[in-house]
Amino acid sequence: MGLKENASAKLNAAYVDAQRTINSTCAHKDFIDFVIDNTHLTYKYVLFTAILAKATDESINTLCLQKKSELPGAYDARTICHKVIVPFEMEVLDKALGGSNEPFLNKPARFPELSKTNAVRRGNDQTILNSLCDNLPLITTSTDAYECLVYLLSKLINIKNSKSTMTTFTIEKNANLPAHLMAYMEKALEHSYEGEILTLLVAGTYHLMYNEPNATVEVHPVNQSGASGREISDLDIYVDGSLVASNELKDKDYAETDVRHAADKVLSAGGTKMLFIEGPRANAQGDFINNIEHEYLNKNFLLRVISYENLLSSMIGSIDKIDSEEFMHFIIETAQNTKFKDETIAYLMKLADEFFDLNHSKNKDDSTK
Repeated sequence: MGLKENASAKLNAAYVDAQRTINSTCAHKDFIDFVIDNTHLTYKYVLFTAILAKATDESINTLCLQKKSELPGAYDARTICHKVIVPFEMEVLDKALGGSNEPFLNKPARFPELSKTNAVRRGNDQTILNSLCDNLPLITTSTDAYECLVYLLSKLINIKNSKSTMTTFTIEKNANLPAHLMAYMEKALEHSYEGEILTLLVAGTYHLMYNEPNATVEVHPVNQSGASGREISDLDIYVDGSLVASNELKDKDYAETDVRHAADKVLSAGGTKMLFIEGPRANAQGDFINNIEHEYLNKNFLLRVISYENLLSSMIGSIDKIDSEEFMHFIIETAQNTKFKDETIAYLMKLADEFFDLNHSKNKDDSTK
């Protein structure tokens, strides 16, 4: 067998050990915690790959990212990551590491090897890179690496279980009031979290409107243009596979070019309408809204700039049946699957506990719903 097959076998064995081990630890625990608990997604996969490869073959160099590296012990890290780790994380760990499909295509992993001189953003990202460069070479044996692998998997199992627990809750029927849901959203929007709160709340409201098997409310990562293959706007609604609504959301100052760029993207994709939704912190830089709306109307394209208050109150006021539990499940699961910040999810869950008195019983029969 080759390195890929051996790595797959080693990963499965370590997973079994991780499930059996109580209070797992290793000599490099603090280093692993620092990288995994941090914010740089690609470096998490780099760490996982290096540890798995070293546990599989002691001769590999944990700093190497590509086989063409001139360092001794160079190997094809991308294949190990994309062919072994990624499918395992998706199928077994429920995307506990972050759910990236091809992390080694991201710029930080496209160097021959890890080096403190690799191009990376200053500050925290550079600190993580430095830590990888300093600590990975300290894992010198396959035995040491295997202990690290078991600890890492134990940590990811805990993350997986925590995510599952977070979305296991019910809400009493008496919380299904339009005014109650609207009050929750108004309170939640007191904070922006870089626009993620606005995006999730609008998406959740659309989900209540289009909650049918043939409809899809497609949310795209905030501030990550093009992250989804068919992304048109920040929030696209499809029915029977056809685009029926596009929404651009802004919770900060914006210019005419922001509106025009978003509208043109929808127009070029064959769309006929778009809402540009202003969050509580949004402010148009100039007096252009009326003119641009009329300009696009003359192109047979409906463009409207609308405040979040008007949009959400109109939508909530038009929904036949408010289901607060369905709303919360959708926004939390969407946030997890779309890689929104953990802080965003924790904030929304904390507020939901206060507003809806969530029942976290694992048995839905315990609910009066």
